[in-house]
Amino acid sequence: MTDLGKFIVFKPVAGGYVYRAPAAWPFGSRDHFLVTEGQKAALLTIYTASTRPVLWIMGISWIALSAVLGTALAFWAYRSGYYVPGLNGLSVIIAMLLSSYPAVAISRHVLLHRLCPILVTLPPTNERITRLEERQAIQALAKAEPAATISPMRRRIVRIASIVAMAATVAGMIARAIDAYEPNQPKFLALYLANANLYGLLNIVTIVAFGFLLVTFGRSSSRA
Repeated sequence: MTDLGKFIVFKPVAGGYVYRAPAAWPFGSRDHFLVTEGQKAALLTIYTASTRPVLWIMGISWIALSAVLGTALAFWAYRSGYYVPGLNGLSVIIAMLLSSYPAVAISRHVLLHRLCPILVTLPPTNERITRLEERQAIQALAKAEPAATISPMRRRIVRIASIVAMAATVAGMIARAIDAYEPNQPKFLALYLANANLYGLLNIVTIVAFGFLLVTFGRSSSRA
Protein backbone atom coordinates (compact mmCIF):
# COMPACT_ATOMS: atom_id res chain seq x y z
CA MET A 1 0.00 0.00 0.00
CA THR A 2 1.29 3.45 -0.91
CA ASP A 3 1.78 5.74 2.08
CA LEU A 4 1.93 9.50 2.47
CA GLY A 5 5.67 9.27 3.08
CA LYS A 6 6.28 8.59 -0.60
CA PHE A 7 5.01 12.09 -1.39
CA ILE A 8 7.26 13.85 1.14
CA VAL A 9 10.27 15.51 -0.45
CA PHE A 10 13.62 15.69 1.35
CA LYS A 11 16.22 17.86 -0.36
CA PRO A 12 19.80 16.67 0.20
CA VAL A 13 22.10 19.38 1.59
CA ALA A 14 25.35 19.48 3.50
CA GLY A 15 24.78 17.90 6.91
CA GLY A 16 21.53 16.13 6.10
CA TYR A 17 18.28 17.03 4.37
CA VAL A 18 15.93 19.98 4.08
CA TYR A 19 12.42 18.98 5.13
CA ARG A 20 9.34 21.06 4.49
CA ALA A 21 6.66 20.48 7.12
CA PRO A 22 2.97 20.51 6.16
CA ALA A 23 1.12 23.77 6.66
CA ALA A 24 -1.73 23.98 9.14
CA TRP A 25 -3.94 25.40 6.37
CA PRO A 26 -3.98 24.24 2.73
CA PHE A 27 -2.72 27.59 1.43
CA GLY A 28 -0.60 28.62 4.42
CA SER A 29 3.17 29.08 4.61
CA ARG A 30 5.30 26.04 5.41
CA ASP A 31 8.30 25.84 7.71
CA HIS A 32 11.57 24.24 6.60
CA PHE A 33 13.87 22.26 8.88
CA LEU A 34 17.26 20.58 8.69
CA VAL A 35 17.02 16.86 9.50
CA THR A 36 19.47 14.00 9.83
CA GLU A 37 19.12 10.55 8.31
CA GLY A 38 17.65 9.22 11.55
CA GLN A 39 15.15 12.07 11.85
CA LYS A 40 14.15 11.57 8.21
CA ALA A 41 13.42 7.91 8.92
CA ALA A 42 11.38 8.84 12.01
CA LEU A 43 9.32 11.35 10.03
CA LEU A 44 8.62 8.84 7.27
CA THR A 45 7.51 6.31 9.87
CA ILE A 46 4.96 8.79 11.23
CA TYR A 47 3.69 9.58 7.75
CA THR A 48 3.29 5.89 6.96
CA ALA A 49 1.43 5.22 10.22
CA SER A 50 -0.80 8.29 9.65
CA THR A 51 -1.99 7.42 6.15
CA ARG A 52 -5.16 5.59 7.08
CA PRO A 53 -6.45 7.89 9.88
CA VAL A 54 -5.59 11.11 8.01
CA LEU A 55 -7.37 10.07 4.82
CA TRP A 56 -10.38 8.69 6.69
CA ILE A 57 -10.67 11.86 8.77
CA MET A 58 -10.51 13.99 5.62
CA GLY A 59 -13.21 11.94 3.88
CA ILE A 60 -15.54 11.70 6.88
CA SER A 61 -15.09 15.39 7.69
CA TRP A 62 -15.92 16.37 4.12
CA ILE A 63 -19.09 14.25 4.08
CA ALA A 64 -20.24 15.41 7.54
CA LEU A 65 -19.52 19.09 6.90
CA SER A 66 -21.29 18.92 3.53
CA ALA A 67 -24.39 17.43 5.15
CA VAL A 68 -24.46 19.97 7.99
CA LEU A 69 -23.71 22.99 5.82
CA GLY A 70 -26.12 21.91 3.08
CA THR A 71 -28.94 21.49 5.61
CA ALA A 72 -28.12 24.84 7.21
CA LEU A 73 -28.11 26.67 3.87
CA ALA A 74 -31.42 25.16 2.79
CA PHE A 75 -33.02 25.89 6.18
CA TRP A 76 -31.73 29.48 6.20
CA ALA A 77 -33.04 30.11 2.69
CA TYR A 78 -36.41 28.62 3.55
CA ARG A 79 -36.78 30.68 6.75
CA SER A 80 -35.68 33.83 4.90
CA GLY A 81 -38.31 33.41 2.22
CA TYR A 82 -35.88 32.63 -0.59
CA TYR A 83 -36.98 29.06 -1.07
CA VAL A 84 -37.50 28.11 -4.73
CA PRO A 85 -37.61 24.73 -6.50
CA GLY A 86 -34.09 23.44 -6.95
CA LEU A 87 -32.64 25.21 -3.94
CA ASN A 88 -31.93 21.97 -2.07
CA GLY A 89 -29.78 20.60 -4.88
CA LEU A 90 -27.94 23.89 -5.23
CA SER A 91 -27.35 23.98 -1.47
CA VAL A 92 -25.82 20.49 -1.61
CA ILE A 93 -23.44 21.49 -4.41
CA ILE A 94 -22.36 24.69 -2.65
CA ALA A 95 -21.92 22.87 0.66
CA MET A 96 -19.78 20.16 -0.92
CA LEU A 97 -17.49 22.72 -2.54
CA LEU A 98 -17.17 24.85 0.60
CA SER A 99 -16.63 21.88 2.90
CA SER A 100 -13.60 20.56 1.03
CA TYR A 101 -11.31 23.26 2.46
CA PRO A 102 -12.09 22.75 6.19
CA ALA A 103 -12.00 18.95 5.67
CA VAL A 104 -8.45 19.19 4.31
CA ALA A 105 -7.53 21.60 7.13
CA ILE A 106 -8.81 19.16 9.77
CA SER A 107 -6.75 16.32 8.32
CA ARG A 108 -3.69 18.59 8.19
CA HIS A 109 -4.04 19.42 11.88
CA VAL A 110 -4.28 15.72 12.73
CA LEU A 111 -1.08 15.04 10.81
CA LEU A 112 0.70 18.01 12.41
CA HIS A 113 -0.34 16.80 15.86
CA ARG A 114 1.34 13.46 15.15
CA LEU A 115 4.47 15.16 13.80
CA CYS A 116 4.72 17.73 16.61
CA PRO A 117 6.98 15.66 18.97
CA ILE A 118 9.65 15.57 16.26
CA LEU A 119 9.06 19.02 14.75
CA VAL A 120 9.76 20.79 18.05
CA THR A 121 13.24 19.27 18.13
CA LEU A 122 14.23 20.20 14.56
CA PRO A 123 16.39 23.25 13.80
CA PRO A 124 14.89 25.67 11.23
CA THR A 125 16.83 26.41 8.07
CA ASN A 126 16.88 29.14 5.42
CA GLU A 127 17.13 26.53 2.69
CA ARG A 128 13.91 26.03 0.78
CA ILE A 129 12.25 23.31 -1.28
CA THR A 130 10.57 25.03 -4.20
CA ARG A 131 7.29 23.94 -5.75
CA LEU A 132 9.17 23.03 -8.90
CA GLU A 133 11.55 20.75 -7.00
CA GLU A 134 8.63 19.11 -5.25
CA ARG A 135 6.76 18.49 -8.51
CA GLN A 136 9.88 17.08 -10.13
CA ALA A 137 10.44 14.68 -7.23
CA ILE A 138 6.82 13.45 -7.29
CA GLN A 139 6.93 13.09 -11.09
CA ALA A 140 10.08 10.99 -10.76
CA LEU A 141 8.26 8.77 -8.24
CA ALA A 142 5.27 8.44 -10.59
CA LYS A 143 7.55 7.26 -13.40
CA ALA A 144 9.38 4.82 -11.16
CA GLU A 145 6.23 3.50 -9.41
CA PRO A 146 3.08 4.26 -11.46
CA ALA A 147 0.82 2.41 -9.03
CA ALA A 148 2.17 4.44 -6.10
CA THR A 149 0.84 7.81 -7.25
CA ILE A 150 -2.50 7.20 -5.53
CA SER A 151 -2.87 4.85 -2.59
CA PRO A 152 -5.67 2.24 -2.36
CA MET A 153 -6.97 3.94 0.78
CA ARG A 154 -7.18 7.30 -0.98
CA ARG A 155 -8.98 5.66 -3.91
CA ARG A 156 -11.45 4.07 -1.50
CA ILE A 157 -12.23 7.39 0.19
CA VAL A 158 -12.70 9.14 -3.15
CA ARG A 159 -15.05 6.38 -4.30
CA ILE A 160 -17.11 6.58 -1.10
CA ALA A 161 -17.27 10.39 -1.29
CA SER A 162 -18.29 10.18 -4.97
CA ILE A 163 -21.11 7.76 -4.20
CA VAL A 164 -22.37 9.96 -1.36
CA ALA A 165 -22.19 13.09 -3.53
CA MET A 166 -24.07 11.42 -6.39
CA ALA A 167 -26.72 10.05 -4.03
CA ALA A 168 -27.21 13.47 -2.41
CA THR A 169 -27.53 15.15 -5.80
CA VAL A 170 -30.07 12.61 -7.05
CA ALA A 171 -32.00 13.01 -3.78
CA GLY A 172 -32.11 16.77 -4.38
CA MET A 173 -33.49 16.25 -7.87
CA ILE A 174 -36.15 13.88 -6.57
CA ALA A 175 -37.05 16.35 -3.80
CA ARG A 176 -37.69 19.06 -6.39
CA ALA A 177 -39.86 16.65 -8.37
CA ILE A 178 -41.91 15.87 -5.26
CA ASP A 179 -42.42 19.59 -4.62
CA ALA A 180 -43.52 20.15 -8.23
CA TYR A 181 -45.62 17.00 -8.55
CA GLU A 182 -49.27 17.47 -9.43
CA PRO A 183 -52.11 14.92 -9.17
CA ASN A 184 -52.50 12.66 -12.21
CA GLN A 185 -49.08 13.75 -13.49
CA PRO A 186 -46.59 10.99 -14.42
CA LYS A 187 -43.75 10.87 -11.92
CA PHE A 188 -41.05 10.79 -14.57
CA LEU A 189 -42.59 13.86 -16.22
CA ALA A 190 -42.56 15.66 -12.85
CA LEU A 191 -38.90 14.69 -12.43
CA TYR A 192 -38.07 16.11 -15.86
CA LEU A 193 -40.04 19.33 -15.47
CA ALA A 194 -38.63 20.01 -11.99
CA ASN A 195 -35.06 19.67 -13.25
CA ALA A 196 -35.35 21.20 -16.73
CA ASN A 197 -33.58 24.35 -15.55
CA LEU A 198 -30.18 25.67 -14.49
CA TYR A 199 -30.31 23.84 -11.17
CA GLY A 200 -31.03 20.58 -12.95
CA LEU A 201 -28.16 21.18 -15.34
CA LEU A 202 -25.78 21.79 -12.43
CA ASN A 203 -26.97 18.59 -10.80
CA ILE A 204 -26.38 16.61 -14.00
CA VAL A 205 -22.89 18.06 -14.31
CA THR A 206 -22.22 17.14 -10.67
CA ILE A 207 -23.41 13.56 -11.16
CA VAL A 208 -21.35 13.14 -14.32
CA ALA A 209 -18.23 14.62 -12.67
CA PHE A 210 -18.42 12.42 -9.60
CA GLY A 211 -19.38 9.44 -11.75
CA PHE A 212 -16.21 10.01 -13.76
CA LEU A 213 -14.19 10.07 -10.53
CA LEU A 214 -15.88 6.87 -9.36
CA VAL A 215 -15.14 5.02 -12.61
CA THR A 216 -11.60 6.38 -12.85
CA PHE A 217 -10.58 5.47 -9.31
CA GLY A 218 -12.36 2.12 -9.53
CA ARG A 219 -10.43 1.25 -12.69
CA SER A 220 -7.14 2.44 -11.16
CA SER A 221 -7.76 0.32 -8.08
CA SER A 222 -8.41 -2.82 -10.09
CA ARG A 223 -5.15 -2.37 -11.96
CA ALA A 224 -3.03 -1.63 -8.88
